[in-house]
Amino acid sequence: MKNNDQEITQELFPNFSSFDRAIKYPYFAPNYSFSFYKGEFIKGICNDLNNRIPILSVGSNRSPYQLKRKFSLNQDISVTPAILYDSDVVFAASLSSYASMPATQWPSKGTVVDLNVLWLNEEQLEIMHLSEALGVAYNFVKLKLDTVKIKDFKYTKHIYGYISISGVFPFNGNKPKRLSAINAENTTLKSLSEKKALLSLIYNLGIEENRLSEWICEVINNKSYRISLHEELKSKAIKPQNPNWEIVKKSIRGNLII
Repeated sequence: MKNNDQEITQELFPNFSSFDRAIKYPYFAPNYSFSFYKGEFIKGICNDLNNRIPILSVGSNRSPYQLKRKFSLNQDISVTPAILYDSDVVFAASLSSYASMPATQWPSKGTVVDLNVLWLNEEQLEIMHLSEALGVAYNFVKLKLDTVKIKDFKYTKHIYGYISISGVFPFNGNKPKRLSAINAENTTLKSLSEKKALLSLIYNLGIEENRLSEWICEVINNKSYRISLHEELKSKAIKPQNPNWEIVKKSIRGNLII
C-alpha cells in the first residue's frame, strides 16, 4: 500500500483506544460522497439510492469510522453531503455505550450546518435502530420538508433522523452547547469539544477532572452505572420548543445497544 493510501486509511478508520474513542467523537467525516461497496471504501455513489431511506447524520454516523463499526465494509451503503437548516447540533443529555456525550438536533433559526445523509435499505435501517437504542436513547423522526438539502442532487421527499429522547444537556446558563467538530454558520450557541463536554459533565457529577480516563472505563464496563447516569442526565435535560421534526413510531426486533 502506498504511503498516501495508508494516511487516508488512518484518517478514515483510525485505531482508537477506548479513551480516544470517547473523547474524539464525532470523528472525521469527508466532505464528499462515499460508499461502502463490495468490501471497500470508495469515493462517490456506487449504490442505487432508489427505494433507500435517507437518514440525516448529526453525530458519529457522519463518519466512515463509526459506520464501519456498525455495518462493516461488507454492507453496501452510501453517504451524500447535506445541509441542515434552522437547527444546530448539540450535546444530548445521555451517554453512549462507549462513554461519549452524543449529538442531537436543536432548533436554531437561521443556523446552517454541514452534515451528510446516509442511504439505507430496510435491513440496514433495522441495524441502525438497534445501534441508536431506539425508544430508549433516541426517537426515529421525520424531518420537516426543506430543512435538509442534499448537495449532490435534488431530492424533494422526506428525510429522517434520530432525536434524543432525554433532551439536551444544560451546561452553564442552562443552555445547550454545540459540538465544535461540526461546521456551521449563523450559530447562536457556544461550542465545546467532546473532551471539554465530558470534563464539564464529570464536574457537574462531582467527579475530579484527573479521573476522566478512569471514569470513561467505568462507564464503558459497568452497564448499570451507565444507565443510572443516563437517568440522572435525563432528569436534568431541557427539551426544544417547536421542533422541526415529527416522531415516527417504530417497533423493532433485536437487542438495543445501550
